[in-house]
Amino acid sequence: MVDARMTKTKKKSRIFSLLGMASLFTLSGCELFETMSSSSDDVSLKPLDASFSIYANDPAANDSLEQHLSTGVLMRVFPNGQYTLSFDADSTHEAPKLQLYRLIPKTSTTYIIGNRTRSLEATDSAGRWVYHFDCQESDLAFWGTSLVEDGEYYSGEVQNLRFEGSGSNSLHFKVNLIVAGSYDGTQDNVSLDSLSRLMLEKFRSSFAAGGAVVDTLYLHYASERTDLSNFYPDNEPWLAGKSSDDYFVSELGGWPNSDAEPDIYNALDIVLVHRIEKTGILGYSALFSGNFGGGDGSTVVIGTHYLENNSRETSQSALQIVLTAIHESGHFFGLRHTTSTTTEVSNALDKSNVQDGLEDTPHCGALIPLLANSEVSADYLDMPSEVMPRIVLAKMGVMCPDALNPMFPISADNPEDTEAFTEDQLEFMAKMLQLYTH
Repeated sequence: MVDARMTKTKKKSRIFSLLGMASLFTLSGCELFETMSSSSDDVSLKPLDASFSIYANDPAANDSLEQHLSTGVLMRVFPNGQYTLSFDADSTHEAPKLQLYRLIPKTSTTYIIGNRTRSLEATDSAGRWVYHFDCQESDLAFWGTSLVEDGEYYSGEVQNLRFEGSGSNSLHFKVNLIVAGSYDGTQDNVSLDSLSRLMLEKFRSSFAAGGAVVDTLYLHYASERTDLSNFYPDNEPWLAGKSSDDYFVSELGGWPNSDAEPDIYNALDIVLVHRIEKTGILGYSALFSGNFGGGDGSTVVIGTHYLENNSRETSQSALQIVLTAIHESGHFFGLRHTTSTTTEVSNALDKSNVQDGLEDTPHCGALIPLLANSEVSADYLDMPSEVMPRIVLAKMGVMCPDALNPMFPISADNPEDTEAFTEDQLEFMAKMLQLYTH
């Protein structure tokens, strides 16, 4: 998610904050219900908490996944993907079997544990147990894990867990810019056509160094969707989270195919709304979404305006809107914030995930100690939790080394100063693009 950034002279904050950290695919507290009996070499997977989700190629620490892999974590897999799961061998145990189960959606927040899809033996490679498997599903699928040793859950240690995935999908992709409700302009009075051209230009230049190619950008109006009963009138501003309960405006994802544009359904769907109905928030995206089709997680949402702390509305410049779209698209491909926000640290299951895990993206090491200092943070408890770190840091005279990275959680005071993605960020997104179906 994006929020707004703090200037040094005014309490005016716009923040990149990530809803995807508790995203559509990491549904805290939801249960998965067991429905199948076990075979002779199987340990039935018991109900598990889908908060523990493992994502292919995620470089973050993810310590809690190591603790729960044996009894069950949620795994997302894509058609025709090749996967490797590995961890350090425990010399006090034999290598366990890796059991994988298909998870069947029951509701938007629960799954049923279905058939076992794999029972895998480990290979020993340089002191690591390695499991190889592919995905022959026809669409994005959810699997559950268990590790089995002598008819019981594996009780050895799981350390330095890695889950890697690769695919052969194209490095080319398209963008749908979908205007929900009225377009009420930008701070610098840029027309919608000019905004679209700027977005295509910046997307192309931002992703090109990693080999990704943005073929084109299609401009749509939600009011054109007659299948949605003209629910999006183009003469009223759309307030995500108020005009409807769905901040993601999910039903606009997966723009309908047409004879003239047969592959438009599998484009990256960016929904442009008037504003998001939360203080300081500029945009939303689900982390590791990878859903180029319709449904949950298929949209990136950005606002042309945002709410300040005093509930006054402020418009954004065209460049800031475009940079917000690039930031949120980074989350869509799986990039985390370079430095976690207060909300992410306090709500995260993995407290170690205070940075993204990439080697060439510095993080603001002063942030976490400051958050733990109650005397420093007490004056800012009435402010949005994503805004507070930037304000505290500015007050303390601390400069964050990642402040100008596109994935820093708070937008730049001067958008023109925002830097390019790093080499590691670009390499990571290219790998995920080849894994995601589009």
